[in-house]
Amino acid sequence: MRQILEQNLNIKKIGWPDFFRCINEELVILEDNLRNKLPTKSSLLKEVISYIFNAGGKRLRPAICFLTAKGTGRITDKHIILSELTELIHTASLIHDDIIDSAKLRRKRETINSLWNDKISVITGDFLFAQASIRLGKLENTEIVKIYAKVLSDLCDGEIEQYSLLFNINISWEDYINKSTTKTASLFAACCKSAAILNEMDTASITMAHEYGNFLGIAFQIVDDILDFTGSSAELGKEAGSDLKQGIITAPALFALKSNDNRARQLKTIIENKFDESTEDFKKAVQLIHELGGCEKAKRLAMEYSEKSKETLYFIRDHEIKSFMLQATDFVLERIS
Repeated sequence: MRQILEQNLNIKKIGWPDFFRCINEELVILEDNLRNKLPTKSSLLKEVISYIFNAGGKRLRPAICFLTAKGTGRITDKHIILSELTELIHTASLIHDDIIDSAKLRRKRETINSLWNDKISVITGDFLFAQASIRLGKLENTEIVKIYAKVLSDLCDGEIEQYSLLFNINISWEDYINKSTTKTASLFAACCKSAAILNEMDTASITMAHEYGNFLGIAFQIVDDILDFTGSSAELGKEAGSDLKQGIITAPALFALKSNDNRARQLKTIIENKFDESTEDFKKAVQLIHELGGCEKAKRLAMEYSEKSKETLYFIRDHEIKSFMLQATDFVLERIS
């Protein structure tokens, strides 16, 4: 099973991090539940779900959920359920994102919508959301139900907001952070906060757990934005530059657009014209973003949010678990180191 997890977490090149080792048993249970224990009557749906979870993934959200649980008391059966429903929501949202984006690749494999069709993909995503809801009910905690209801609302709101801002060169940093929070960070924050709630922590600790997840989630999103410009299609497992091509203004592009350099005007014109469906215009836009230091500035911003997440960890009393959570935070940044 360790070999399976190592492949899923995509960490062969950087070794097996200690923070994954310390929750290895729980991650094995999670993986087995996702791969083998989702109740499906349809053989087609079972085939699709098997394809999805055999593709692997970092399982970072469940990992920080388990770490927060361990750091605020202990990991219970309800924490296993919490981590599982968190990963189900994340996976379902990716499936729906791929449909919206007409994406062909995800994690170096063909997407569900590419292999089957949009209808099958929608139903599969809905099924995973439904399974997450069932598990949410099993927690029997009204406060956590409210937290995850807000997450689901945020995911939809963030997606619509992103769509409304396509090719908008006047997007503000507030717009960007809000979108990153609703689309990405809210789920990180929810699993950390809920893990602390299940261990009946005090209000201050629960708030800090939420802040840890929120700041880490924003850092994670910024790193993803950078990789869209710096990673190859083979490394990303999807088409490089796909966000910009769709008109999504991410952190590197936003830094470049707000530069006082005259080249920023040229970039604005190219983006406003939606690249005139020209490959050369798109390549020029990417070149200008690099020249204007967009990726380097975004990297510094990701580091700032990473540090903010670390500063919240005084609520973790166990020094070893705290060190693992610090390592998990650094793991997010290692993807662009």
